[in-house]
Amino acid sequence: MKRISILLALLVAACTQPHYPGIDHPSGGGNTATDQSIIDYIDQRLEAEYYWLDEVETKVNTFNRRVAWESYLSATLSSLKSNADDGYINSKGQRMFYSYIREIPQSTRSEVSGFGIGLHYTIVVIDNEQQHYGFLVESVYPNSPAAVAGIRRGDVITMIGGSYITPDNYATRFTSIQGNSATSLKLTLRRQTGDKEVYDATLEKSTYAETPVIYNDIIEIEGYDKKIGYLVYTGFESEYDEELLAVLDKFATEGVGEVILDLRCNGGGSLASAVKLCSALVPSAYEEGVLCNIVRNPKNTKSETTQEFKLENTTEHLQSLTRITVICSGYSASASELVVMGLRGLDFPVTLIGSTTEGKNCGMDVTRRTIKDLYLEYAPITFMCFNAKGVGDWGEGITPDIDLTVEGNELGVCDKNYPLPRADWGDRDYDIGLAAALASVTGRSIATPTRATGIEELNAAVSIVPPVEGCRLYAEE
Repeated sequence: MKRISILLALLVAACTQPHYPGIDHPSGGGNTATDQSIIDYIDQRLEAEYYWLDEVETKVNTFNRRVAWESYLSATLSSLKSNADDGYINSKGQRMFYSYIREIPQSTRSEVSGFGIGLHYTIVVIDNEQQHYGFLVESVYPNSPAAVAGIRRGDVITMIGGSYITPDNYATRFTSIQGNSATSLKLTLRRQTGDKEVYDATLEKSTYAETPVIYNDIIEIEGYDKKIGYLVYTGFESEYDEELLAVLDKFATEGVGEVILDLRCNGGGSLASAVKLCSALVPSAYEEGVLCNIVRNPKNTKSETTQEFKLENTTEHLQSLTRITVICSGYSASASELVVMGLRGLDFPVTLIGSTTEGKNCGMDVTRRTIKDLYLEYAPITFMCFNAKGVGDWGEGITPDIDLTVEGNELGVCDKNYPLPRADWGDRDYDIGLAAALASVTGRSIATPTRATGIEELNAAVSIVPPVEGCRLYAEE
């Protein structure tokens, strides 16, 4: 079964058919003119493009359009039975959908005003008797207030504003950091590595770029004859393609012979970016190899029923790689999974290390449109993905070659709490994901004595379902 988590609502987070709700079956009363216009837009695309549009056609006249537009899509999709692959069922038996519509800023890059901290979606107990919780720092964006203050991935936030995080206040406090809803933060943190120091940090909001190309390094291991390029990539965002390719070009210039691609925090994104990444990783012999075929509903009236995505410009980047190693987790989804399955479909060796991935083998045609002064991004599921061998059945997730959560794996190391962050990116001693990948690449045993023990003493209090971005194709309207 797909990963089941406890959902907490912490983050908020053209017409080609002859009929759609705005013409033949209008929205009716009970909401605003803005609601009605956006609901008409939602239905227009569901009837023309949704992968399960056959059922939409039979039920479209039963949809309740007397609601706010923000709740209409999920309520409508919940009334369908054939669209099980659009999302998953959480532990409360609720349907959660990959399809979404949301208001977005009109900026071209992901520049935000905030603190620069990305939190892990599992909240831990740091004091069982007092019921004090802790937030784990998953990532720190370069040049952000958190980076300037010296906060690192793997640090545990134990207090905010001088008071503890508890079962009563953790929801709003999580949002104050992850959602940048506060104007300033005074944090107390504990480092899990080294002497496990406790320190305070005061942060004021500032503008920074939420780059998904969050860390890279070239690692040399004594006695191993190849340089190893290590890249942490947290989202397939086309605005940062040049930055991504620049890192891979640096690897090529420095003579890198192995690549470890860390996708453990990557929920997916642009299909075009996935093609560029794979094209840059493989040698020129794979030029024009089919990375992915996408298949839409035969009745889709907006786009071709099938599309082929081939590798291109493979001569411009790395040429010496004969394999790659990918670090994954249950947070790796969609375009991240497509990289693994797409390259395997071309018989390019990929070793997968971590834990079973999310399992999202479908994607969205994404449109953006201004309606009543709201700039909206709308992404219904419109296609399924298949590799060159016709394999597309990874809806239950991809099982890693080396599962770090299972005892008795070939490396002889197990972490039941993986992928909880232990240490900063690039830490070969305390980050079990990187340590395991390096051991796999070099054929050496993993060094365990110096690994942090702090997380092993912490129990999960609650898990929050992270956003899954999906394989996305964009078309501005």
